[in-house]
Amino acid sequence: MSPQEIIERALELSTADETVVIVDETSGANLRFAGNTLTTNGVTRSSQLTVISVAGRGVGVVSRAAARPEQLAD
Repeated sequence: MSPQEIIERALELSTADETVVIVDETSGANLRFAGNTLTTNGVTRSSQLTVISVAGRGVGVVSRAAARPEQLAD
């Protein structure tokens, strides 16, 4: 799922009075050289999901790394 789809789904699942959903995705590339020759390379990708819920006068915050779509309800 795209970050926008994750945000929309999390907002749909929320039963709080107010909800804020933040998805932060990062990616990077690792290149290693030895003797002017590329020896290894790799791409990394990570995502962080933060949900802030307001219910009455209470506020709750949950943050998870690499949350899958089936975990959004939790």
